[in-house]
This record gives sequence, C-alpha cells and structure tokens, in this order.
Amino acid sequence: MYIKPIKAGLLGLPLSSSLSPAIFRIFSSLSGCEIKYELRECGAAELASVIHTVKSEVWSGFNVTIPHKRAVFKMLDLPDPASRGIKAVNAVRFGRKGLEGLNTDAAGIVSALQENGISPAGKNAVIFGAGGSAAAAGWALGRARAASVTFCARNGGAALETAGNLAEVFPGTVFSAAPFAVPGSPAGIFVNATPLGMYAPGKPPANPKPGDVCLDLAYAPEGTEFIKTSALAGAITIDGLEVLVRQAALSLKFWAGLPGGDIVEFNREALRLLREKLQRGD
Repeated sequence: MYIKPIKAGLLGLPLSSSLSPAIFRIFSSLSGCEIKYELRECGAAELASVIHTVKSEVWSGFNVTIPHKRAVFKMLDLPDPASRGIKAVNAVRFGRKGLEGLNTDAAGIVSALQENGISPAGKNAVIFGAGGSAAAAGWALGRARAASVTFCARNGGAALETAGNLAEVFPGTVFSAAPFAVPGSPAGIFVNATPLGMYAPGKPPANPKPGDVCLDLAYAPEGTEFIKTSALAGAITIDGLEVLVRQAALSLKFWAGLPGGDIVEFNREALRLLREKLQRGD
C-alpha cells in the first residue's frame, strides 16, 4: 500500500493527555510511510493564525479538539454531511475548494457500534454533554435510528440547541435535553461526551444495567472510571481508545486521499499496539 508522506497535527487546548501522536507513529510503522504529527496548543484568539501557519508549513491537514470544533466548522468551505448536521468538525484538509471538513467523531462512533455488533435502532439513549463530541454522538445515534436521545448537560441552552439541530436532521428520533443528573427515564445506551475521566476526575451520573451499552469518548491508560464501573455493572463497554483509533484512521484516509478500506484495516492492529504501549507505560 502506498501512502504519500503526511504532515499533520492536532489543534486545541489542552493537549497534554493526547495520544494522537502515538497513534500516528503506529500508523506510520504499519504502513511504512512517513507520517509527521504534531500538537499545537492554541486558544480561540490564535486559532485563525495557527491554521494559516500550518498551511504555510505544508501540512496536509489537521485534527481539531476541545474547544475549537464548532469554531473551525464555521471556517469550512466544504463540510461533509455529518459536520453540517452537527455544526462541528474534527478533521480538516487543505483541499482544492479551501478548508474541507470531516466529522470523524460521528463516523468513528458509527464504526465502533457496528464492529461490536450493536444496533441502536429503537433504543433510548442518554448522552452526557452538549459540545461538539456530544452532537457527533447524537448524529451517529440518529443515523442509526435510535428511538430517543437525551442530552444531559450542565449547559442547558447548548443541550437544547443541539437537540433542536439534530431533530431537524433525524425526524424519526426524539431529541431532548435534561439536567446533568441521573436520567429520569430508562435508557439502554449511555455515552460520555464530557472531559470527565480524562481532563477532569470522576464520571457521568449514569446508571447502567446488565446488557446496556456504555460508550466513553474520554480515555485513560487503565480505562476511565465510567468504563470500569459500567463493566462491573454488567454493561457492554466501548472505550475512548477504540473510538480514537478509528477517528485517526479516518483522518489519515481523508488527508491521504485513499479509497475506503485501505486504512481502516489498520484499526485492530493499531488498537492492539496502542493498548500494549500504554500497559508498558511507554
């Protein structure tokens, strides 16, 4: 397989816990191709100038994380359908039409659910959070025909706005907002789309039962508290590392211009190698 040399990176703040450079080093080793990946911390005031700088440095593209996913979406010249529905983006390339965006959060969640044999169709789901990652999870569940999706968030206004946006895209799913607390009605799917467990201690107030599905978009070397307690409760768990590796593979495919399937085959091997690396404490 041929992959052209790639120069890319991650924009956001903070980036101290990011595993993206390690994942792209693994991809580089698996493919035998040169992939240089950097972290560029920047606040809102520097965001536009940093994007201009990395373009001048001939980056193929970049990933976006907290807190810039919505801000960068507004800069796009060509968003993909998921980015347009979510109004947030996390993979961007410098294309012929300008800034072209892909929401790999949504695609990574869809892929992870499918790979684990999970169908959200007809199920009730709760998403903790109301930012770009929460909206991406809502988009993925709406696309998979979930019966209902409730955003439990401290920012009630953002939760209502996100629910309203997605209700227009997926009228067959009931989207709503609720306080950041133990859900008042039963759910079969729980998603953590907050920094809890990664950039902040603790876990969302979920109450999973045996057989429920718990997906965490945060990640930690030994597993987040949410994933560990959910597994003890008998829930089916998908951790943030699995979603993160899928997101990275989709980003690489987007930047390299490869046809579908050429990069995705790296997912399992890259995830295995990443888990081994973390267990060794490298």
